[in-house]
Amino acid sequence: MHPRFFLRTVRDVYVRFGWVAAAKFLLEGMLNLFMFFDCLHIIVLERTALKPLDSLASRRFDSRIATETELNNMSTDPRWEIGDTKLGFFRMGDLCVLSFVDGQPAGYTWVHTNGRPELIPGLTISIPEEYVYNYAGLTLPDFRGAGLQSYRHHSVLDHERWKNRRALLGYVKATNFASRKGQFKSGYKKVGTLWLLGTRRHFIAIPSSSLVKMGVRRLFSKHEECEATIA
Repeated sequence: MHPRFFLRTVRDVYVRFGWVAAAKFLLEGMLNLFMFFDCLHIIVLERTALKPLDSLASRRFDSRIATETELNNMSTDPRWEIGDTKLGFFRMGDLCVLSFVDGQPAGYTWVHTNGRPELIPGLTISIPEEYVYNYAGLTLPDFRGAGLQSYRHHSVLDHERWKNRRALLGYVKATNFASRKGQFKSGYKKVGTLWLLGTRRHFIAIPSSSLVKMGVRRLFSKHEECEATIA
């Protein structure tokens, strides 16, 4: 990031979120001049903390799991932000839950299905069986403000595939203050932190004790294990 743009971003963070947030953003940026450093908060939305749905509004909503044909068609429309990465996740078993308003496709959320999602390139973690890892939620501009985010939370946890799970699980960067504010407003709570240290290609992941107790840990493929041994 160009220094001028970085300092402008620090100023914007200060204006929107205060000096403590700006200091954290500045410190992270300075550390990344010399090494790769990141801090990820693992967040959970318990079923019991789901916000009640407005009965009138929810009658306009519907949801279902997308087919591969639908995803391929949607990938040709840039509004949907579906590229090779998401299509690759679909072929590996992840599912896209589509949301509809008055019968019109309005957004989606993606759900990981095999208990070992890749949060960022090179970082795969284990997910306890009682949680559902969902990610990449999107609402088309015409439907923002309709309450779809809360509806998506319900539609995932109430789905036949996940009705026995206790909560949704996700993550948010510690310095993404806007996303943190939105997630916590939705009812998510931080349950632990992952600190990443090293280089972009080779880094260690240090979990907080709360994540260790939950059973959240870093996983390696055989190829990654070999690279780590060589390094």
